[in-house]
Parts: sequence; C-alpha cells; structure tokens
Amino acid sequence: MAVDLQNSVVLITGADPGNSRFGTGFVIYQDEEMAYLLTCAHVVDDVGGESAIDVEGAPAVVMAYGSAAELDLAVLRVPSRVDKLPLPLQPTGDKDSRFLTAGFQKFGSHFLVRPLQGVLGQTVALAIRGQADRVRAWDLKIEDDYQLQPGYSGSPVLDQASGTVLGVVSHRQGQGERGLAISVEALPKLWPEMPENLLASEPTAVSAQPTTQPKPEANVGQTNPSQKGTMMSRPISLFFSYAHEDEALRDELAKHLSIMRRQGVISDWYDRDITAGSEWADAIDDNLNKADIILLLVSPDFIASDYCYDVEMKRALARHDAKESIVIPVILRPTRWQNAPFSKLQALPKNAKPVTTWPDQDEAFLYIAEAVQKVAEMQAKKPAPSPGSAPSATPTPTPIVPSPGPVIPAVNYNVPAIRRLLTAVFDDETFDIFCFDYYRDVRDSFSQGMSRTAKIQRLIEYCERNLAFETLLQRVEQENSAQYERFRTQLTT
Repeated sequence: MAVDLQNSVVLITGADPGNSRFGTGFVIYQDEEMAYLLTCAHVVDDVGGESAIDVEGAPAVVMAYGSAAELDLAVLRVPSRVDKLPLPLQPTGDKDSRFLTAGFQKFGSHFLVRPLQGVLGQTVALAIRGQADRVRAWDLKIEDDYQLQPGYSGSPVLDQASGTVLGVVSHRQGQGERGLAISVEALPKLWPEMPENLLASEPTAVSAQPTTQPKPEANVGQTNPSQKGTMMSRPISLFFSYAHEDEALRDELAKHLSIMRRQGVISDWYDRDITAGSEWADAIDDNLNKADIILLLVSPDFIASDYCYDVEMKRALARHDAKESIVIPVILRPTRWQNAPFSKLQALPKNAKPVTTWPDQDEAFLYIAEAVQKVAEMQAKKPAPSPGSAPSATPTPTPIVPSPGPVIPAVNYNVPAIRRLLTAVFDDETFDIFCFDYYRDVRDSFSQGMSRTAKIQRLIEYCERNLAFETLLQRVEQENSAQYERFRTQLTT
C-alpha cells in the first residue's frame, strides 16, 4: 500500500507575521479532541518559541521539548485534525535501507509539500547531557533531483520496507544532498507520558512506495471530495424539521449542503417543496417516512411548535429507534433542549454550540455539512428499502450472541491496537452510527457529552465479554479497508 506523506505532514510557522521561518511536523497520535505532532526542537525555536507556534492557523501547545543542540525533538498538541492521518512509529532501518520523506517549501507566497527519497547511511550515536545511554541517529543520503531544504526540519523519515517512521529530519549537510535523522526510539525519553504502544516494537507489513506528487487514489477507501457525488450508490433522502421562524437559518444550511445535492449525494426536502393542491400534512408525513436522514433544527420556536415537537420529532425518533433513519439534532439558537427526547443523540455543530453563537456562522454550517456528508456516505452503503415495505422489513444486522459454554479464542487480540484502529476509522458522529447499526445495546449506553474514547472503551468491553472481536474487525474492514490494512498486522498477537 502506497503511503502519501502529504496526508500526515503539517506546516509549522510563527504567530509573528514578521518571522518568515518555518518547518514541518507530522501527526503521530490523535483522539477526538487533540492531535499530537512530532517535529524538531529547533523548529520551535526558529518560529519564535513555545508561545508563538502556529500550525496551519491553530496555536500549538508544547507537550515535550528537547534541545536543538542535543535531543532535537519536540511534541506539539493542536485541535484534532480529521484531515490528517497519524503515522506509525518504529525505530527500524539499516544501512542502505531506502526511505521517503516530505517537507514544506515556499514558492512565492505559497507553501507546497515536496517528497524526497534516499538511502540510510551510517548509524551515529548522539549523547544526551546527564544520561549515560545515547540516542541513535542516521546519516541520510538523498537520491533525488531535489535536495533537503531548511523547511524539511521536522519531516518524517519513513522506511519504505516497513511503512513506519524511523526518525525525524533534524539537520541538512552541504547543499542538502545529505542530512541527519534522529531515531523515534528517543521519544519515550522526551515524552514519558506518551500514549501506550505509540512506539511499535515489531515490524508491520505495510509497505511504502515513493510518491512524487499528491495522488488522490493513494488512499484506498477514501473518496476524492470532487468525486463524491459520482461514487455514491444512491442519493440519500434528507428531511428538514424546523420552525418557520428559523427559515432563514435553514436556507443558509441548505446552501452549505448544495454541493452534495449537485453531486447526487443527497436529495433534500422541506415543506416549501409542497406543490399547489397537495395536502400539506400528507406531503410532510410522506417525505418524513421516506427520509434516510432527518435534521431537527432546534431553537426556542422548534420546541414551542406543537407540530414540530409532538408530530415530526416523535415520528422521527420512532424511525430512528426502529433503525429506519438517522436523526441528527442541529442546534440553531440557544434554548433549553438537554432534557428533550432527542437529547440522547449526538447534536451538531461541534459541542452542540448553537449556530448563532459562533463568531463565524459559515464555519458552524460547514462543520454541520461535513458531518452530514459522513452520515450520508455511511447510509449509502446500506441497501435501499423496497417500496411499500413494512418498517419491520428493513434489513437489520445480525446481533452478536455469545457462544454457550466456555470458548477459547483461536487468536489473541491486541486491544490497544484495536482501540487505535477504531480511533483512526471513526469520528464521534460516525462511531455513533456504526454502533447504532451493529451494537445497539452499546449505543444505548452512551450519554450526552460522552467522549469518543469512552464510547470506544464501551464497545471494546462488550467485545471482550462476548468474544466478538473477530466480527468487530470484519465490520470495521468493511467501513474503511485502507485504515484496516494499515493496522492489520498489529491487531492480533
């Protein structure tokens, strides 16, 4: 499987616009709230120090920091980056092993990622003041038309045989035809609190191929956003349940969904689409009963509306509970909704912060649109219900029933690796949907505000009790085969 490092590297600059220094970092771990990056300590110094780090528009917090003169590594924390994939770490690599790296270069006013390839030279040992043991590093020999530049500091050095990051580019030598990479085996010395099993001890089966330019097809199982409409098996029907006082906000949300409508991802409906002469209540009921996704646009007027609250919302929740549709509350304006029947569901936008309270409402609507896109893609994988079929005829995943009597698993499952796989495959919304589809009892145990980490732990505990890891992994592979392949060899011991 080819590894496209552009999906993992990030640009590091300073908050001071007068400082033109920059470097590279890459994602090594991510949870539902934060992403953790590895870079060089001297990159932190170059961009202005710990209080002045900017990672593509987001301020960074320094979690661990070495020294530019000795252990030239630093770990940064930024808000979670769903557009970036963590890279696996492993201190592999021997002399003459081939490697791949990618760093940022500035062309005019733009920053571009440029990959390089080469071979490992001699291993060197770096001394750390006050410590008897030393840290391994590699001499890098660039075998490319291009050479290392200052912006490559902090770039990952990925072993092409194993597909894992063995080190971090620290310095260049000469005109950039040679360089030095510090081994990631130094990470526990730098960051003792790092997540468990972040540093793999055994080689993985993933292979890496040099990538000379960004290739959308490199990520198997991921969809090019410009092509999503053509790759959907069917358009997903979407229904807006809202109070007329919120029509302007509904229209703004519809604008952000319009690209999905144009690409055939969704087919949305709301009551203004009722044709002349139609019975409005019948038209609403008909479309509500056919919808794959139902958006509850929550506001004080929505809560106060007898029709929205007592008719549309109750019918929507009944279909959600029957697994006939997905209901998503969208909090438009501040109101008391936490004890409403839909409060058990994951609400949008992020942290259920009302749209009208965001400094930039377009940003809130964009967050909602991206979440709806993910739900639509998951819904499209399911077979469409036959016309006129009874609700009970909707296909339902076969429940997992523990085998009677003592059962000894044929394999031992690596629970930390499974946890990392689930974290990589699902965000909060899609994990809820996955559990809703296959592990209903687990999904029903989730509470409002529960973190994704806690939800994943609930599912893992369920699988441990019921010896259900084999089925879980089969289902995860169906959801995202690319990520599954990335973790495959780590999942069993």
